[in-house]
Amino acid sequence: MMKGSRVRFGLALALLCVSNIGNIEMLAQNGDSSKASDEKLIYADFQKLENGRLVSSRGGRTQLNRWAQNMGAAPKMRGLENAEPPAPAPARVTDQDTAAAFEYEMRMPNEWAGVSMEVFGQPEKDGKPVADDISGYKYMTLRLFGKGPKEVRVELVSRGQGVSLESGYPQMTFRVSPGFNTYKFKLDEFRQPEWAEKLDFKRDILKKLTSVTIGVFCEKCRLESGTVVVDNLAFEK
Repeated sequence: MMKGSRVRFGLALALLCVSNIGNIEMLAQNGDSSKASDEKLIYADFQKLENGRLVSSRGGRTQLNRWAQNMGAAPKMRGLENAEPPAPAPARVTDQDTAAAFEYEMRMPNEWAGVSMEVFGQPEKDGKPVADDISGYKYMTLRLFGKGPKEVRVELVSRGQGVSLESGYPQMTFRVSPGFNTYKFKLDEFRQPEWAEKLDFKRDILKKLTSVTIGVFCEKCRLESGTVVVDNLAFEK
């Protein structure tokens, strides 16, 4: 069941802070976190709301997506109440730190399915996503708490920049450890699925990044439900 998500988000984060306080790094509150330094681009720390919705550090929108082989049994997802399009919910980690959270429920029958949170780096301009050149960075980092999923997948996406893929963007899949942990990935280790139309990674993605997705997925799906909380998405040199 997915009722009362606001209560469960708050409870999950409260329990998280009590049991894992030693693993949580507090955000520095000095200065504007939306600005890129020479060494780090804070893509999304989820400290800002626009029209009640979480946005990235420079004001890009956030949204929830879902997909399935059998859309008649598409996954259920829950985030911000009454949001259209669907969006992740703000989740309070500490008095000074907010994260982005969503709940999901995989359903049967499905050969494959998934739910993801998509974070755009910047607001649209003239109705078109604005691209970031992240080719000078080597790593992506994020903090994540997952209750339910054993694995989470991160994708680097370019929309409206000459790339027209519906799916199959470069991705990284990783196992989720207990607690609210920081994960670090080498950008040059992201790979497209074998079945995807091949892209030039640097030209098409790193120089034209419009969004990042963080999501859960299943193959030969079974009934499964859970919660994902994301914070401090950044690129580092």
